[in-house]
Amino acid sequence: MSGLVVACAGGPRPSPVTPAEIPALKAQATQQPTNAQVRFRLAAALMAAGQCDSAVVVANAGQVLAPAEALGPMVIGGCQEKDGRYDLAFATYTDFANKYPEVRGVAAVRALAQFALRTQATQTAKLALARESTLTTLAPEPATVAVLPVTIAGDSSLQPLSRGLAELMLTDLAMVRSLRLLERIQVGALLDELKLGQSGRADASTAARVGRLLRAERMVQGVATITQNGPVRMSAAVVRGDGDVRTGAEANGTFKQLLDLEKQIVFGLATELGIQLTEAERQRILRQGPKNLAAFLAYSKGLEALDRGDYRGAAAAFAAAVRADPSFQSAVEQQQAAEAAPALQATPGDLTTALETVVQNPPPAEQAADGALRQATVDVSATVGDLTTQSGISSTVSNTTPESQGISSVIQASGIIRIIFRRP
Repeated sequence: MSGLVVACAGGPRPSPVTPAEIPALKAQATQQPTNAQVRFRLAAALMAAGQCDSAVVVANAGQVLAPAEALGPMVIGGCQEKDGRYDLAFATYTDFANKYPEVRGVAAVRALAQFALRTQATQTAKLALARESTLTTLAPEPATVAVLPVTIAGDSSLQPLSRGLAELMLTDLAMVRSLRLLERIQVGALLDELKLGQSGRADASTAARVGRLLRAERMVQGVATITQNGPVRMSAAVVRGDGDVRTGAEANGTFKQLLDLEKQIVFGLATELGIQLTEAERQRILRQGPKNLAAFLAYSKGLEALDRGDYRGAAAAFAAAVRADPSFQSAVEQQQAAEAAPALQATPGDLTTALETVVQNPPPAEQAADGALRQATVDVSATVGDLTTQSGISSTVSNTTPESQGISSVIQASGIIRIIFRRP
């Protein structure tokens, strides 16, 4: 990372920042002590020169003057990445994006958070496997839960729901204050390192091994038999590191009731996990996530594209989800990050150019749902509440908040860094 933007939108594009500018920028900062943009550019130049300790100090000073300016966390997070602390960089980026979700440049910050998270997840997975003999003898972290991708049986065209349903269960369970939820991408990275197909991931012994590697006290392993024109059956089991398996919940209904069925599963899992939900927690869970099935299908497809590194495809899918459900905050944030990612990838040594590209020329989103997945959304407009009479689930609906979607707190144990969902 060698430079950051300092011009206002619509103004002339600044030249990439270079270490050669440091003397002049220092003089300018002395002459203009309240000019935050000068400090940010100086911080970027210092980072480019490999002087990250000084860069962070200067960037922090700039943030005091302009706390909502995206340049600050970019420099600070960039230096943390240079130091190999991708977990801290991820926290820096996401904390800023959650606090200032609509400022100029936040899409680029979200994209950097995605890059940092995936790099950290891959490194953690490799390290966990290298230390497996040691980790598996350690006690799990109390109240830590990880959710495996849901095994989808039935219509093969609906495989993206494997990630989507796991994500929904994860974010819903994160509404429970007493739980610590491992991030989905970290679980997925470990499964990728283990080179397991869907059948292997459905095995209870695999879930137990993954739990031991991640030092998660319990793993959630879900199965969903889904047909578009027939019944839908969902179940979830709770697996401990010692191999003990307990059926957590079951729910049956129709395809249009999928979102309501997922809520039933989560409430059943809470019971199996020994948690008595407060009314406030129940309501947060009910408000959490999409309110439109078509949006959820597109979102699931976006997660699938994101996991294979197809950021343009992911952006298109998330855009389709937002069109179907503008209140789906996670889809909005994922779309921002995915749209910004190609610009950051295209200019890895010049964030100045990348950020300006993101701000001034946001790429148009393409239609996301294609083939069978698009067909699956036809005439679907299910919302939370379809099963109110049958299940007793309240139909309270409200928009989610960036805070409820946030992922930022970090813990480190036995040399394995794990990123945990922030609880509300």
